Amino acid sequence: MSEDGHGDARRRRPGRPAKAVGDRRDDWITVRVNGAERAVLEARAAAAGLDVGVYVRAMGLRRRVVGVVPEVNRGAWGELARTTANVNQIAAHLNGGGRFDERGTPRVAQALDAVRGELELLRRALIGPYDDADDES
Repeated sequence: MSEDGHGDARRRRPGRPAKAVGDRRDDWITVRVNGAERAVLEARAAAAGLDVGVYVRAMGLRRRVVGVVPEVNRGAWGELARTTANVNQIAAHLNGGGRFDERGTPRVAQALDAVRGELELLRRALIGPYDDADDES
């Protein structure tokens, strides 16, 4: 008798648990490419931090491929987040009736809104939107 109290002596296999039948990827598609095309696919997959198969599947299913974010971009993202927070504090001050200059307040508020929009565009360009799709091969 095994330790779990069952009459069989089955052992748990090491590794990941098996996926449900509908989630298993057990069909194959073969694609022929030349050496140059293979090199391009491998380079793009590597730049995205993915295996070639995962990359090709994502591209074929029209999923957004989000690459590995360089550390310098992560640092810039954090700096921009702090800048955006400061801009939001200034805008909140203005929106709450605070004043910098009676004639300039509307212009300052408009300028801050424009800067906030530009900062958000830059942040998205650095990292991009996240894709939560599970693309394990």
